[in-house]
Amino acid sequence: MDNYKELAQLVQAATGKTTLTLMQGIVKKVDGVLCEVDLGNITVPDVRLRASEAIEEGQLLVTPAIGSAVIVGSLSGDLTQLVILAIDRAESIVINGGKLGGLINIEPLTQKMNDLIQAINSHTHQGTHGPTGPPLQPVKQFNRGDYEDSNIKH
Repeated sequence: MDNYKELAQLVQAATGKTTLTLMQGIVKKVDGVLCEVDLGNITVPDVRLRASEAIEEGQLLVTPAIGSAVIVGSLSGDLTQLVILAIDRAESIVINGGKLGGLINIEPLTQKMNDLIQAINSHTHQGTHGPTGPPLQPVKQFNRGDYEDSNIKH
């Protein structure tokens, strides 16, 4: 038996008579964890952006950009509980409720820190007997790999 047919039979056996409904639409409006989607000639309000509508501290919320294409699925099989399953373009992504703030831009941060290191390493003080030399042990340059999490990129 074809693997896809077998998978379809297993899904149908697990869900009973419920049919899986997927549609493509365009996001028209976003409000919190819900959005409004145009599905053909119909505008559908209150489509979930996440599996639940509950607001939690640890939430993951991917907000689609207005005008972007989305895939919408029905949780109930009767088109009453719709949820966004995939998006073409994200307006924002909130991980763990956003409590740690935004991601940093690595290149500008690394450049600013290395400019500071260069200023520290070349700095001299005016002493009573004339200027002092630069630090005996120079401060080392930063390497973005030391503080970059490459698993999440923007």
